[in-house]
Amino acid sequence: MKILVYDDNPDFGGHQVMACHGIEALAAESPVEVLYMVNPANRKLTGRLGGIKNIRTLEADPAQFPSLVPDCILCIQGDIAQSSAGIQAALKTGIECISYIAIPHRMADMGAKLGRLRDLKNTPLLNRPDRYITISESMKTLLQERGVKKEISVVPNGILCPPERYKPPNGPHYTIGLIGRIEFNQKQQDFFVRTFLQHPEAFSNCRVLFVGSGPDEQKLKKLIEDNEALSLLPWQENMESVYEQLNLLVIPSRFEGVPLVMLEALARGIPVIGSRRDGMRDVLPQEWTFDAENAAALAATFSNVRKNGPDRIEELQSRIITDHSMEAFKQNFVKAVTPSEGTTSVSS
Repeated sequence: MKILVYDDNPDFGGHQVMACHGIEALAAESPVEVLYMVNPANRKLTGRLGGIKNIRTLEADPAQFPSLVPDCILCIQGDIAQSSAGIQAALKTGIECISYIAIPHRMADMGAKLGRLRDLKNTPLLNRPDRYITISESMKTLLQERGVKKEISVVPNGILCPPERYKPPNGPHYTIGLIGRIEFNQKQQDFFVRTFLQHPEAFSNCRVLFVGSGPDEQKLKKLIEDNEALSLLPWQENMESVYEQLNLLVIPSRFEGVPLVMLEALARGIPVIGSRRDGMRDVLPQEWTFDAENAAALAATFSNVRKNGPDRIEELQSRIITDHSMEAFKQNFVKAVTPSEGTTSVSS
């Protein structure tokens, strides 16, 4: 079986990370042949693929699909517009097309410029793949609500679990982490800074570590430059030294898929609070979530989890390690991509 993977995204994010793990598992299957078309501007993805055996990388070019004669095309889609050129090309050639999608939200709901107009333009794309793989039941429901009639398999994200639970740090401060791409519209780091400053009693004796980079990095630096409790670290290839410093992780995003940092923190015994959206709503206890963009709710949730979180974290940690292991992800991903090989989809 020859599988052609297509990803024209110039950025390397959590969905690309999971795709690479899945492709690694596919490439290890016999007799599966994997070709991976990648945007040449995405050097991180190219570098990651270079470490995977038994795959061949090509520059993303849908015009090459017919000459490569794949049995199926797997398009990596962060949202419905990304890699849509690959889906269109697959449709024209009659090759089976699978979308592996993380965030099928409407552009208008994501606060995108001209979001409603772009949603109208993107609506015809929704039923062009022959089938979908997505990352949570919430994302499956969202696809169905948007009118998708095709088969949808759910393959939960997986993580490399630590061998043992972290011990909470005993420093002079309670350390809060916000980890991820610095982009205010989605990730809402600016909203968190405002909440932190508006509710000093809730965040007494706290320091905050922002970790990452992105288009709003300079704006964030400006927001926090005069506050010693707030600091920014660059993205770390090995995050263990960051996690070891954290008492709690905050995900104040306006929208998400299933954040890998949430799963990684919980697997390490670190409490997480997040906006009551998407993957956070699926995974976290309700009392660990808050209404998005509601500063008072965020502060109250933080105070509650700071006090009571240690009582629930072991239960959550065990569930994450069981349900989101990397081995389970790889097995389920292979089954979802190749159901005709004698297996069935994980959840349809």
